[in-house]
Amino acid sequence: MVSTARQACAGRNAGHDFSHVERVTGTAWEIAGHEPCDRGVVLAAALLHELVNHPKNHERSSLSGLDCAREALALLESTGAEAGLANRVAECVASHGWSAGKAPPSTEAAVLQDADRLDALGAIGLARCIATGVEMGAALFHPEDPFALGRELDDKAFSLDHLPRKLFRLTESFHTRAAREMARSRALFLRHFVERLAGELGMEPPGESRWGAPTSQP
Repeated sequence: MVSTARQACAGRNAGHDFSHVERVTGTAWEIAGHEPCDRGVVLAAALLHELVNHPKNHERSSLSGLDCAREALALLESTGAEAGLANRVAECVASHGWSAGKAPPSTEAAVLQDADRLDALGAIGLARCIATGVEMGAALFHPEDPFALGRELDDKAFSLDHLPRKLFRLTESFHTRAAREMARSRALFLRHFVERLAGELGMEPPGESRWGAPTSQP
């Protein structure tokens, strides 16, 4: 199962490579230790949650989780996994993605969703955001209005726009206490980045809540 997951990620950008799978698996295992859940289901779902990943500008991008769940189910069935286990793993995978907008139907699914979203925050999350933007041909930020104070957000054109469009919004989406605790420092790092970037551009940092809660910096 690990080798199949690794092979599925071969050649992808740093935003969705096998290192991402390894981090999510480790985080999911840690969170699962604090929740009443089947850790075997969590482990399998985390390992297989990137078997399919359509690029952000792909017409089936929002269906990546569903397509991935079908692949995971087929793989588990081919290895002789018990049907109930295979279905529960596929259910977790189908609901984990942000773009799908699905509420997790089980504790195991909530753990996977939380672990995947944690990897989108903090230093790693910022690096993944930029890597994905580079693959899509996005600029780092809008040259005249980097914080979208007078324009609509467009994270397909500007990587920085992805922070308010998705990343800061993640902080309100976690289901488990452990994930919420892990998310605090990661979200704070992103806000520090925003403030530092504003300073280097000779601008005041945005005060809107969509750019994260202001830190104690002046």
